[in-house]
Amino acid sequence: MSETSAFLFYSQDFLLGTLTLPMDDRGKYITLLCYMHGHGRLNEEMVKQLVGDISNPLRAKFKLDENGFWYNVRLEKEVNDREKFVKSRRNNGGKGGRKKQQQSIRHCEERSNLSIEKNGDCHAPLAMTDVRGASIPPLPEHVKAKFIECGLPAIEAEYETLKFMAFYTGTNWTTSRGNKVVNWKASVTNWFLNRNKFSKNKQYKTLTEQWLE
Repeated sequence: MSETSAFLFYSQDFLLGTLTLPMDDRGKYITLLCYMHGHGRLNEEMVKQLVGDISNPLRAKFKLDENGFWYNVRLEKEVNDREKFVKSRRNNGGKGGRKKQQQSIRHCEERSNLSIEKNGDCHAPLAMTDVRGASIPPLPEHVKAKFIECGLPAIEAEYETLKFMAFYTGTNWTTSRGNKVVNWKASVTNWFLNRNKFSKNKQYKTLTEQWLE
């Protein structure tokens, strides 16, 4: 069972990864992901109790462990990453928090320990920030807008956004030299100027490919 009440979910990527599934299977897929997030791996009997019959395409999105329990690779990675992030924030808070010149944050306990309290409401996930105070990772729609600003048509901007987000998610938002990204807009511009070079890099999977696992 996950210790956190949320995990990162890339909505556009999920839609792309389930386009070939009928609506019934899409509903079963997200139901199983949500239940696994709260309760862990499931045996086949529990899977059938939750969603009924399973088609082969839907079954292919899950793997079986040595005990025959179902799990989703991408989901477990996101859950583990999120729990590590929360623990690091707790440890940071125990040491007195960040320096004064940095953004002040604290947990909102009523709804989620993954929220920033603003005007008394729990509504925004904690995140790294760049030198301009912008959230890292940025929202995909903001990255797409930046690619369009650079001159790409909307369709190409969508495609480059998927590759950009997959690449930097894989590097934990660090540069090729191992430094943390300090200005994601500059990184998008650099990607745009060198996109042909990035396209030849086959050492990462797109988020769509990861969800299809």
